Amino acid sequence: MERMNVLADKALPLREKIYTAFHRDIITGKIPGGTQLMETAIASSMGVSRTPVREALQKLASEGFLHPIPRAGYMVEDMSDDDIRDLFTAREEIEKVAVRWAAAKITQAELDRLEANLYETDEVLKKGTFERMIDLDKDFHHVLYRATRSKTLFQISQNLSERTLKFRIACIHFPEVARRAGEGHSRIYQELRKGPGGGVETAVETHLKETLEDILASLRRIREEAFMAGEAGTKPSPF
Repeated sequence: MERMNVLADKALPLREKIYTAFHRDIITGKIPGGTQLMETAIASSMGVSRTPVREALQKLASEGFLHPIPRAGYMVEDMSDDDIRDLFTAREEIEKVAVRWAAAKITQAELDRLEANLYETDEVLKKGTFERMIDLDKDFHHVLYRATRSKTLFQISQNLSERTLKFRIACIHFPEVARRAGEGHSRIYQELRKGPGGGVETAVETHLKETLEDILASLRRIREEAFMAGEAGTKPSPF
């Protein structure tokens, strides 16, 4: 959806319209990494108060799309394919260690929580409410990190997971991406049930490689759709 259409959507609160417009422009590269965004300037150009702009930018920052700069607004984070690959390579190596430790220490209660997570994931996939997948994904991996019983490993794993969040947010609404994520979690859970010495590291490696492939493919798809929309003469308004 182009920015002009998003802002005209009367069903959304103004802060959500602004968030949706900037979210799409960032992930499509229309607003490139390194761009400075000023709350006052945006509000003035749009003819709106600063409050909905502030709320939209804060949400984007909390999701990793923007980096706050004291007294200078926000800087758009880079979303290059090479940066995404580097981040997932690091996460894969750390998470394989985490699940190996978790396999030896995970409790039945934690396994039950993972099973409940998978059940809810199935329901989400059936209903098509894919926005819920982000919370389910975060909770699934959070249980794994806690099961390591290592504060250091938990913190490192959690940090890397949070740094990949913006890419998952950008793509999880595609049904095939959400479905593959659920399947990956299911394989990890089944291997954890076998205990130490199973194939849980391989399951995590496969899951994260698939996630990376899906994210890169989805971002290419989003960028191509945005380019084609521009070529068709439906360029977004400058607010």
